[in-house]
Amino acid sequence: MACMLGCDPDATAPDPVPGEPPATGECERGEHPVGFAACVDAFEPAAPASFGHDAMPDVVLGAPRPATAGGSTDVASLGCGGVVTLGFPDGVPNGPGADFIVFENAFDFADGTFVEPAELRVSDDGATWFAFPCDLDTLDGCAGVTPTDPGAAAMPRNAETAGGDAFDLDEVGLARTRWVRMVDRTREHYGDDMWCAGAGAGFDLDAIAQVYDP
Repeated sequence: MACMLGCDPDATAPDPVPGEPPATGECERGEHPVGFAACVDAFEPAAPASFGHDAMPDVVLGAPRPATAGGSTDVASLGCGGVVTLGFPDGVPNGPGADFIVFENAFDFADGTFVEPAELRVSDDGATWFAFPCDLDTLDGCAGVTPTDPGAAAMPRNAETAGGDAFDLDEVGLARTRWVRMVDRTREHYGDDMWCAGAGAGFDLDAIAQVYDP
């Protein structure tokens, strides 16, 4: 059984996100393999982002496709403030340590890592949502921060080696989640609209992998 909230008897789960829209539909596995998101419940990109939209929903489902150099182009861009909700029909269970990994197309360059972050929210019942704390200054707790490792294609569910950003359901007090929602926070991180223009604006989702089998 998972040890939620770090086994701290005095720890309490965070309050649900008020007014968060519910997931609107059912999620079926279909042709997508166990271990990865299998459906898109809602996709609400912000203009002018359009990159990868013609390949939705499959472009964000299944395993990640890491690039050999720079960020992956197997992504869908959310635009600044855009939102996407993915589902796991059998749920993502809470096991020891990290439980799921979000892959974006962050990439390293001479002066650091280029990022377009997102805040994550999760729900098991589709109605009550909990947010992972996302510090938009340090980027602690945000998605879209860590590049995908080139070797992730071979072991995309290994939180120690795959790269991407791993999340532990202990932080929100859930034993399982069926839904993962990403809300772009690029504008808030940079403090302006520099990275909000163009087809590839904002957080660029590649895939979500679960660490443990349902």
